[in-house]
Amino acid sequence: MRKALIVALAIQACASHAADPTVWVFTAGRLPALQNAQQADRRFVLDHAEHALKGLSFPNPGNPAAAKQRALHILHSPRGQAAMANLQNNSEAITVAWQYGIDKLPAVLVDQQYVVYGVFDVAVAIDKVARYRDAK
Repeated sequence: MRKALIVALAIQACASHAADPTVWVFTAGRLPALQNAQQADRRFVLDHAEHALKGLSFPNPGNPAAAKQRALHILHSPRGQAAMANLQNNSEAITVAWQYGIDKLPAVLVDQQYVVYGVFDVAVAIDKVARYRDAK
């Protein structure tokens, strides 16, 4: 029974290594587009906060009550909801990048263990990690 369990665990470990890796990409809107980005499971864009904030701004009406009413109207509008979603996504992107020590862009994070910086083709980054793993 114990031998069968060891064999089953070994097979499971090989299968999980052979499975497609989990791939997250980190980029910025000002950078060139990533090639083969569809191979990424998640995409984080780290410079969209200012765009979202522009979507929430409005001229000051000069009256605090009117400003509050206008702000609430914008926040509850589709434009405001989209801006708030963008802010939330950007906050998540910054948090995840910080959590994994991403300090340059673009970055491709594979299996939450390996980071490839400066590569604009996701497939090339995945291949680099695979070759590194095979060499180990």
